[in-house]
Amino acid sequence: MVDSVKGFNFTTLWDTASYMLATIAAYRLDIIAEEEFSNRMDNALNALIQMPLYNDELPNKSYDTKTLSMTDYQNRPTEEGIGWSAIDIGRLCVPLNVLLYEYPEFTPQVRAVVSRWTFDRMFRNGIMYGTSRTNDVEQVNQEGRLGYEEYVSKSFALLGFDISEAYNYRDFTGFVDVEDVEVPVDLRLPSQFGAHTYTLSEPYILDGVEFGWDYYSREFSYRVYLAQKNRYENTGIVTAVTETALDDDPYFVYNTVFGDGIPWASLTSDGLTSESWRTLSTKAALGWAILYDTDYSAPLLEKVRSMQNETDGFYAGIYEQENRTNTALTCNTNGVILEIFHFKVFGPYLKIQGRQ
Repeated sequence: MVDSVKGFNFTTLWDTASYMLATIAAYRLDIIAEEEFSNRMDNALNALIQMPLYNDELPNKSYDTKTLSMTDYQNRPTEEGIGWSAIDIGRLCVPLNVLLYEYPEFTPQVRAVVSRWTFDRMFRNGIMYGTSRTNDVEQVNQEGRLGYEEYVSKSFALLGFDISEAYNYRDFTGFVDVEDVEVPVDLRLPSQFGAHTYTLSEPYILDGVEFGWDYYSREFSYRVYLAQKNRYENTGIVTAVTETALDDDPYFVYNTVFGDGIPWASLTSDGLTSESWRTLSTKAALGWAILYDTDYSAPLLEKVRSMQNETDGFYAGIYEQENRTNTALTCNTNGVILEIFHFKVFGPYLKIQGRQ
């Protein structure tokens, strides 16, 4: 498996999905030859077949890339695991669906991966659930917030699961004014539902480049994009915010258009906040520049032009306050960037007939 961050032998299923989709993109873009594509995909699928499962049900939230052992988020081995993420598993199902539809030679391996998984506790009445295990105590919680929830539902739907409630854009959606744009937000409060809410770029960019937007995601994506464009026009600050790794503590944050009730909040998963963490995201800048061909594309592309590393792809972004490079080199940043280049040439990976 491939490291989430260079030099740290750790991964999640979200990052593994980015790697697999990037590998498909690299092959289709003639960056790698067929033999390398097949070898890389074989290795990834075989790792998914071999790795232990949380509670013998579903993939753990994180793994050691060298040993395939279950770990916690500090990459410490754990025999019991720390739970599963329905959102991460749903994202992994995107490349699995691409392989099933476009590369049938991998169908036996994909079936071997999915046939190990037991979904009984993940889906109930069209809703997705995840688990967290701390100090030998497991909690089961509804999982997914606006943007992420609907995006991953599409890959589960292609595999035949009932995600009717998870895919409903209207059930917990409200709108708040950010930079004179009515931006979609999730109305579920952390104090009541136990999860933080983030309106940011990534799920909408991924929905566009992987599936092609539907009626709601097209509208919501444009509003999220337009708020960032308007911020640039109002302040002169080139803005493209999303979840990102950092090269310093706390190492991972959600840079939002609106998060936990605050415009332009930069939050950790525990709800800590600091404006010093806000960055221009390389992947988000490239995604919006290519998905929307407007006068804002030029400043986005110009700002991240220097983010390319000579040997390791693209750095994660630029700290807004200090105007210095966020030197984190991650699988997800570079995987998503390859997905965006794939979209530029070929369009969405899984374009559903009738969408535009």
